[in-house]
Amino acid sequence: MRWRAVVAALDAPELFRSRVSVYQHPLAGRPIVWHVVRALLDTSPAPESVRVLHDAAAPLSIGPALPNVEFEPVAGGDEARALRVAVTSPGVKALVDGAAALLTPATVSRLLRAGESGVATLLSEGADHEPRVAVAGEGPALASAGDPRHPVGAARVAPTDALETLRITDRRTLSAASVAIRDRLVRRHELAGVSFLLPDTSWVDVDVRIGPDTLIYPGAVLEGSTDIGSECVIGPHTRIVESTVGRGSEFKGWNYVTRVSVRNHAVLEPYERRGLD
Repeated sequence: MRWRAVVAALDAPELFRSRVSVYQHPLAGRPIVWHVVRALLDTSPAPESVRVLHDAAAPLSIGPALPNVEFEPVAGGDEARALRVAVTSPGVKALVDGAAALLTPATVSRLLRAGESGVATLLSEGADHEPRVAVAGEGPALASAGDPRHPVGAARVAPTDALETLRITDRRTLSAASVAIRDRLVRRHELAGVSFLLPDTSWVDVDVRIGPDTLIYPGAVLEGSTDIGSECVIGPHTRIVESTVGRGSEFKGWNYVTRVSVRNHAVLEPYERRGLD
């Protein structure tokens, strides 16, 4: 299947009470919209392109450039028209809400298959008049709707997980998304051989790498592009930021390590700090 994706990042930030765009707020170490774009790029088959429409007054940045991703500013006013123009060309299109950071590639793939035979929308628990988190179908069919985010008579596709339809619109939904993505990341590390004691008390960013047979104690916070070797012990209430920890190291607890490299088999006593504050 050949298809293209359009991401709608056009909501105003009033509910966040912030000068920062909703889509730019961090979630597991990356902007909210990055998670949406990453899910689309990881879908099989991959999209030919991902086009992110955003408010011209709120520029977006997702860090290092991703392949086949382009950003297009939209002047305030007729958002629905901008979306119709973006999807109107022939071919299968997926229109996704830029605040749906929990969407998974598996669900996008199922939505695309349903969209091959007509317009399909991701089933959500919201009211019928609310814009859908994701829709898919032929471009002209999507563009024929008054608002492509809410096509009439679309087939309904259930998400793999009900949380995938969560739209991050305020601080409360951001907290809920943070918990959900933390649980996903912890599970991924557990499957790779990492042990968490009381995982509900730990935090792991999306770019953290942990070697097998490492033990993470309660209260650990692992942020940024942190790389922890195998057979390490990360003691309670330890925070590690943008650092490399060598194989077999032990942090005894309440340690703070930022932007440093710790050698193999190092031992940090309680409350020891490394790096810049």
